[in-house]
Amino acid sequence: MSSITKNPVSLKHSRAIKKGISHTSITNVGVLKGDKGLEFRRLNKGRFRNNEVLEKTIHAYRMWFRFLKLGLELEEQDATLIMKHKRATWDRTNLKQKDWVRVIEKEIVKKIKVKRSKYKGWDLDEVLTKSFDEWWETHSHLFSDEICRELSAKYEHYDWGRDRISSDRRHLTLQIDTSLKLTDILNTIRSLVKDKRKENKGLVFAKQRKYSVSGSVHQDALLTKYNALVLKIENNLSNQQILEHKDGYIRQKYKISRDYDFNKTYARVVYGLLDSNGVNLGAKQLLVNVCDGFFMKQDN
Repeated sequence: MSSITKNPVSLKHSRAIKKGISHTSITNVGVLKGDKGLEFRRLNKGRFRNNEVLEKTIHAYRMWFRFLKLGLELEEQDATLIMKHKRATWDRTNLKQKDWVRVIEKEIVKKIKVKRSKYKGWDLDEVLTKSFDEWWETHSHLFSDEICRELSAKYEHYDWGRDRISSDRRHLTLQIDTSLKLTDILNTIRSLVKDKRKENKGLVFAKQRKYSVSGSVHQDALLTKYNALVLKIENNLSNQQILEHKDGYIRQKYKISRDYDFNKTYARVVYGLLDSNGVNLGAKQLLVNVCDGFFMKQDN
């Protein structure tokens, strides 16, 4: 039985990710071909696809998907997550040891339930059963902003079927001579966009994307926390095995401390990944946040 859920749980759709697993099928990073074969690569690999851009790299959305899939699977099994175990500790408010008071910290639990109203358009049944790559092909628009689109003039008896010129103040409509040097074109566009931004300074525009990720995304740290959570729910490995496994589930190296008997305390490291500490979100709180409809920090 899992040591962090109130009832036995068997995971079918969620699993820890081994080190070395690569996801390259949908990076689709754009490369602009310039004069004389020169290439101008778009910055921030993994954020661009066709004419759309993501707020974060694709890894952020992959991890959001994984935590959501885990939440759906736990909800399906009526799981209750133990956020904090009952334990005895000392109240050290008074610095004199003789005045310390022994207190019992109560167990804190959280019933896992996904707020479906927060996930309109996600097709949660597909999140549970499909891989991220499959699901992303039809749902990436939920997280992206359109950078540009090709416009066309409408002739009296002929319509190319493309969009007309926008009156939205955030948009800048240009006519570009594509026969000129690409470097000259890009420099001119950059200057014009800067001028447009100055003109719009202070204006607030609605976001095109429906879902955002708030906060910094550190790939290895997130994956390590996710793996620790899944492995503790499955409860097939000891804390030492989780940290030292040949499959490299824990991406970062941690210093193993020792207790009063000089025994290595692997549990402290593992539960440090699971529990929040007031500065960093632990895997349990990340899961609860995702079930509540947001990833990382709540977007105010």
